[in-house]
Amino acid sequence: MMRAPSFHSDPHVQFLSQLLEEIGDGGMQVPRFQRPLVWGWERRLELLRSIRDGIPIGAIMVWRTSTVRIDCYENLGPHKLVEPAENATRQYILDGVQRLSTLYGALHRPPITSTADHGPLFDDLSARDGEDFSGETGPFDVFFNPKTGDFVSPELLGSVRGPVMPIHLAFDSVALLRYQRSLADAGDESLIKATDQLARAFRDYKIPVIPITTDDINLATRTFQRINSQGAGMTEAHMVHALTWKPSFDLQSQLLEQKERVLAEVGWGALDDDPILKACKASFGLDVYKTNAQEFSEALLSSPETLDEVFAALSRTARFLWVRCGVPSPDLVPYALQIVVLAEAFRIEPNPSEEVIDMLFAWFWMTTYGELFAGMSGDRVQLAISDIHATVLDGRPKWTWKRPFEERPLRRTFDFRAARAKAFAFRLAATQDQVYGNSQGTRLLADAGRRAFLQMIPWSRDRKDVYSSPGNRFLIAPNELQVFRERFLAGLLTEKERLAHVVSDAASTALENGDPLEFVRRRSDDIAQLERAFLTPLVNQFRRVDDSIPTDENLISRALENPYATVISSNGRDRFTIKIGDLSTPVHIALRKDAEFWWFKTSHAIHTPLQAGPYWTSRPYDDDAGYALRRAITGLTDYYRDAIDHDLKPSEGWLVAG
Repeated sequence: MMRAPSFHSDPHVQFLSQLLEEIGDGGMQVPRFQRPLVWGWERRLELLRSIRDGIPIGAIMVWRTSTVRIDCYENLGPHKLVEPAENATRQYILDGVQRLSTLYGALHRPPITSTADHGPLFDDLSARDGEDFSGETGPFDVFFNPKTGDFVSPELLGSVRGPVMPIHLAFDSVALLRYQRSLADAGDESLIKATDQLARAFRDYKIPVIPITTDDINLATRTFQRINSQGAGMTEAHMVHALTWKPSFDLQSQLLEQKERVLAEVGWGALDDDPILKACKASFGLDVYKTNAQEFSEALLSSPETLDEVFAALSRTARFLWVRCGVPSPDLVPYALQIVVLAEAFRIEPNPSEEVIDMLFAWFWMTTYGELFAGMSGDRVQLAISDIHATVLDGRPKWTWKRPFEERPLRRTFDFRAARAKAFAFRLAATQDQVYGNSQGTRLLADAGRRAFLQMIPWSRDRKDVYSSPGNRFLIAPNELQVFRERFLAGLLTEKERLAHVVSDAASTALENGDPLEFVRRRSDDIAQLERAFLTPLVNQFRRVDDSIPTDENLISRALENPYATVISSNGRDRFTIKIGDLSTPVHIALRKDAEFWWFKTSHAIHTPLQAGPYWTSRPYDDDAGYALRRAITGLTDYYRDAIDHDLKPSEGWLVAG
């Protein structure tokens, strides 16, 4: 049990001056898991204006502990901080660092001229602003213009005419009186009154303080992560840094140095800390989600060389994703956890065989197309890591996911953040690579990212579904959009351009006939077929050795699980009769297999009032019986669903016999 602290454990209110004194005296510390001051001058000046006007600036939250000792900043900007007594209960600021740092830097005096080994909390800001300390006036001083009643940053001081007051005088009565005497000599009593009002506002200002009193580091970690989720972006890396810091090991410096030295050359210098730390946990055999900061920190301190191994593995992962998969940067990887799992694969086997590389390639695209990392629990992530170990070490694919693999369909509206949408984007890029050569599509995706996926058919109120459809997304350089769109809408694309952008003859005909809905349907079908041809051989690698990959019977069963289709009869193999939505007309579907594909034939097509004509697919086949059946059914139900969504009343006349 934690012994009771010697000060308040309940929320309370303190004068601003008392809070700043506590920081200076070591009674309140800034832990190194907090980021340095990142506020620009406008935000800092706005904070001071709030205090001047008596507007609340929010509570300060502190973590109070009698046993946990973590590394803290020794300096705040130009100000030296005092180390608390050895047995004293510690107070670490969890929420309010940006505010208190701004106030302490502006109001505390005198400045120091030396810098401790740990560096000042304001290091990042100094580098960004490009300002150096100069005598007693550094980049943290703020001035008050008594004529305007507003504050002035150091960078604008030279543009102010007339007297200005360093606001740290507000807490120094003697120095303030001396300054006011100089104003009296100028003969303007209004300036003295303005400075008096400012000093009184700061001296009378109070701030609520909310303490979290606990020795449970997990609770403290969760608390600061949650309260800062909307703020300066706190992460687990900051807590681990504080717990592992010592003169011979500085985690933040190590991460920055390794990113620059190892990852920058492969275009991954901006990789977030989170997948790096999760890859480190995986290398220790720790749960990437459940392991707390304390346990992870102890493992890292016992084997700091693990960082070198993990960064080398991440570099190999980056090269694999770019050269083999056409994924140029970490922000385009569908799931950050894919980076973690692949890094572990390349850590345990730095030079895998071509057969293993092929399996990793298949694993990456299957987990992407199946959206298998969406909402995944920690236990499932650990199982995925175990599977990748077995795959790499045994040279045989292993698949023990909770649910069998199934390609997830594209959403009706294109959202580049979704893994399935990224898979779609990469197929379009790979198609352009094949047509134009020189990795043109992939490089465009690398340079422009989501900005390169643009709509060709313009938005209109009665065709919002067309505009937002994936079938209306083209991979095109943003600066070429206007010219390309004009040529596209005029039907002037060359055969090579149509091939590169997956625009078939049937889709072109639909556009020429003034049927944009039919165009996006046709093009979506064409791209789906392209994706199927790419994915099927990869799935077969795992299907040959793993019974959890679905058979034709499994896929047929899933194809029939459509909310807009009711099965009337079926032989379970190649003959099916269904009803569409509320329509009573039976639709018969027949499947047949030739040497290459499964073909389907439907007794009816659908022609709703939203369509220019009945929809007969230009690709009545697929690689598997289940996928062929799904194409046959969705070719009817998708149009039916769109009509219902537009509040149209179902009619038997929508079904047209073939």
